[in-house]
Amino acid sequence: MRIDRIIAQRGEYSRKIAMKMVRRGRVEVEGVSCTDPKSHFPENAHVCIDGYELPQRVRVYVYHKPPGVLSTSFDSMGRPCVGDLLPIHHHLVGRLDMETRGLLLLSMDGHLTQALLHPKREVEREYCAWVEGDPDIDLIETLRNGVETSLGLAKAKVLSIEGNCVRLVVTEGRNRIVRRMLHNAGHSVLDLMRVRFGPIELGDIEEGMMRAITATQEDILNAFIHGLRAVKQPISKKEK
Repeated sequence: MRIDRIIAQRGEYSRKIAMKMVRRGRVEVEGVSCTDPKSHFPENAHVCIDGYELPQRVRVYVYHKPPGVLSTSFDSMGRPCVGDLLPIHHHLVGRLDMETRGLLLLSMDGHLTQALLHPKREVEREYCAWVEGDPDIDLIETLRNGVETSLGLAKAKVLSIEGNCVRLVVTEGRNRIVRRMLHNAGHSVLDLMRVRFGPIELGDIEEGMMRAITATQEDILNAFIHGLRAVKQPISKKEK
């Protein structure tokens, strides 16, 4: 990637200002002076401006959303929302309803966000749902075949049932779809937590805390997105 673009993406500098700083000899890359804005380096290269290290760009954060927090950037009624903590240049990758807790991804990459959220990609979202009643093996078949909701037919893959906790996977992000399908299957949700989105897991992040994804997670996510884009989607008659 061009050095002027690396600088612009990491900090508050515009591409134009970054080019001027490079030409004036204010930039070092891996300890060596760089005066050509067109020079290419790895995106994670060690960059200094006037001797001060330019922090690495954090493309994606994982946030453990608590219940009672809105998945919006702003709320006119003054209720707590994720936007109160949103890092500069970042946006939400999908949403969780107000009372659902767990994993939310915050991204500054629009292409990544689009790839994860596009319905045709069917990216997995994994949840733990604590429900009313005594869920049993019949629920596995019911959710696999699909449950009618006010938003249409909804399906899920049940990974496990332990007591009243159902661990399940859906491949869509329609509003409150997990709550709707479980309620209509006879097991209203008491508590709901998302623990995974695509290849990224919530892990041990405490409720209300945010963490940049690790270098390993970044590599896994990049490979995952590349795999999604490599799958050719059928073109509908309307798109022809």
